Amino acid sequence: MLTNVKQEERIPYELPPRALVAEDEWIMYNAIDHALRKGGYEVMIVKNGSDAMGLIDDGAPFDVVILDIGLPGMDGLEILRRTRAAKVKVPVLIVSGHATESDRVRGLNLGADDYLPKPFSTRELVARANAVRRRGVGSRPHPNRIRIGSVDVDFEQYKACRGEELLHFTPLEWGVLRHLAYRKGKAVSRAEFNVRVLKIPASIETRTIDRHVYSLRCKLDKNPKKPQHLLAVTGVGYRLAEFEWLA
Repeated sequence: MLTNVKQEERIPYELPPRALVAEDEWIMYNAIDHALRKGGYEVMIVKNGSDAMGLIDDGAPFDVVILDIGLPGMDGLEILRRTRAAKVKVPVLIVSGHATESDRVRGLNLGADDYLPKPFSTRELVARANAVRRRGVGSRPHPNRIRIGSVDVDFEQYKACRGEELLHFTPLEWGVLRHLAYRKGKAVSRAEFNVRVLKIPASIETRTIDRHVYSLRCKLDKNPKKPQHLLAVTGVGYRLAEFEWLA
């Protein structure tokens, strides 16, 4: 089997967990947002049940959903009922300040993974979110193969080919490319590369990522000075364009 990187050189890579929070009280959702981000999560917050249900119906990839019961538009229990009826397996943590015992029992019977009454500490919230995420499978697929122009890239086998030609990436190049791919075309800042790929503080200024991006351009683009795939985003960082997931 052909590989580009020795097993011991591979860089461990894990996507930051994503949380969907449906909460309409601004003090509460600010506190939850801050706590989850501090705990390493990417967070999307919606303030009504209809928006939350829309994201779940659209197949948005989340590792945990945190639902308040008393939401405008559609309450948390109805969102939970519809989510489980659609066989979406994302872990769900219900939070509420006014729920009765029957509400709690109904929520658990509908398929909630945990129930946290208000008021609660944000530390406990993050701990419970982590716990239900460990027990569940999440709704986010983890594909391993992409095509960038004429290059097929397999992140599981650490193999990249242009036809019969085997391309060689360094461990850090694999990390940069995978992180860009998993951002699905969105811009990635240098600070994020620092934390997720280089494993250094976000505040450190370094040109390491720029050098690796240029090296990748030389391998992926016909003209690295006029790239089609690894694009600079002024004032932000880089994004990956014109690629597709294969599996």
